[in-house]
Amino acid sequence: MKKLFKILLVLLIACGSTFADGHRAIKINNAKEDGTNVTQSISPVHYNMSSVVLDTTGSIPSLEGFYDYCTNGNNLHKIWVYGDTVIVAADQTDSANAQVSTARKSYYDVSYDGGVTWAGVSLVSSEGNAYPNLDPVIVSGSRTTCIDGRQFVAGTRGGYVGVDLLLGGGALTNTLVNSTASDNFCMQMSNTELACGYQNKTNDSVFFAKFNFTNNTFSGFKMLQTGTDASQRTFTAADKNGHVAVAVWISATSVMHVFTSSNSGSSFSAADAIPNITINGDAISSWFGADMVYGPTGNLCLASSVLGTGNIGSATGSKVVFYSPGINGGNPVVIADYHSTNVGMLSDTVYYNNHYSSATHQVGLTAVGHASLAYSSDGTRLFCVFSAVQKDTASYGYFFNDICSAYSDNNGATWSNPVKLTNTLQQDEIYPTISKTGCTPTNIIVTFSSSGFPGSASFTNTSTPVSKNYQILARYNPVTGGRIPIGIINISSQVPANFSLMQNYPNPFNPSTKIRFAVPKSSNITIEVFDVAGKLVKTLANNEFVSPGTKEVEFNASSIASGIYFYKLTSADFSQTKKMILVK
Repeated sequence: MKKLFKILLVLLIACGSTFADGHRAIKINNAKEDGTNVTQSISPVHYNMSSVVLDTTGSIPSLEGFYDYCTNGNNLHKIWVYGDTVIVAADQTDSANAQVSTARKSYYDVSYDGGVTWAGVSLVSSEGNAYPNLDPVIVSGSRTTCIDGRQFVAGTRGGYVGVDLLLGGGALTNTLVNSTASDNFCMQMSNTELACGYQNKTNDSVFFAKFNFTNNTFSGFKMLQTGTDASQRTFTAADKNGHVAVAVWISATSVMHVFTSSNSGSSFSAADAIPNITINGDAISSWFGADMVYGPTGNLCLASSVLGTGNIGSATGSKVVFYSPGINGGNPVVIADYHSTNVGMLSDTVYYNNHYSSATHQVGLTAVGHASLAYSSDGTRLFCVFSAVQKDTASYGYFFNDICSAYSDNNGATWSNPVKLTNTLQQDEIYPTISKTGCTPTNIIVTFSSSGFPGSASFTNTSTPVSKNYQILARYNPVTGGRIPIGIINISSQVPANFSLMQNYPNPFNPSTKIRFAVPKSSNITIEVFDVAGKLVKTLANNEFVSPGTKEVEFNASSIASGIYFYKLTSADFSQTKKMILVK
């Protein structure tokens, strides 16, 4: 890919103690976004993004925007997949408000064909929201979605849950937890209720509550922990078998506490503190950027970033770890660190220690972190996706990131060597989320943010450029890291001599037909269907990257009338159109 900037070495910023070999340890900033406007130290730098060559394959057009600080600690549940139905959420602002946190609004969109086309964006609230966390539910026999996180009320933050009348309808009823609740993150716990975990913003205590999404009421309030500090973060997990967990990362002590319930939140166990221990000779302490999920047998799983003791960003202390009460005696298990391959520059510990600092990365992100967990639909394989820093920097000194994944076939006791899902120089890919539903052992569905400029332009890193952010939907083989085109299946990997578009079969057809085509080299292709008047009827592939070989897509015409239609294959080097006949 064409280089966007000349790679420069970054001056090391001294913020902590010094290693014995002279390398400086960097104390990572645990700043918490508190809902106020960000004071700009300089005027934002605007770049013409149309001149930048980015790989935006899988971009969801309605969710493109300019706000790029996408978490306040936890890994949001921003994607759910049910068959061909895909739901994705994201924050947005225009470019003029990219550094104004209260200008954000949350949106979600729905695809009914696996992510090929999208129904249209739904605004969560005109008042403004942040950190959209999705909970698809059934209300009155129809699928819809709840969204929780932060809602701005008169410019201040408040925890809420919004329930849409119909999926994709954009007619949400938003209910605040109460006047004292901060960000509220939830997960479905029954056919009528969500489990909620939130922080009281007046005294920093942590609460659990239930939200009934059929009548928009909160109940069952329980204080789990008295106030500790304003920078703590909360995380919530639940299943429909009575299991609920609320985790709390405490900034002051760098300890993660986990409260669990086996009776749908009627009572909770005493806090289980995830120990800060030494792993392979590396002393670590807990960090945020965590995610939790319950497994098929009710086993609690948590993945999180950790750092060197004292939240020091050394290469050896930066890891993604897994915790489960029944695994490894309740001690963390390493998913990825500097011993792993494919995790950016961590393996080059000298380079990392000399060039990576708290001033050269996204706020809240570590060199390897922001983990997201999900099981395969058959319950046999546990996945973790996360971001990993590259060696490449932008000209102003911030490092780019890639997305990686690893998997476990024994509920987290051991993990595969990580593989890279993205490998794009001079392109920043961060905040990955894996769908909690719809994954198979060889096919995972992920969404993440992508832009041409690393560094958060919308929080404290105000010297970084304001840039367009793309919300990407992608499928991958978690074993090889290979990308799986959405809506396209591979017929043969034998490389053809030329591009070709074959006649659909059957033809005439009712209501489905298959379209086969051949590509001689890796290409981005688009396949569209038009009626006789030239009106676009369906997009079967939208700028999808495909490897060389023979491919096939299916066109289901059950919703359109009989008649003559035309299908067109387009790539950078080829374009061809053929006729087909629908007879009902």
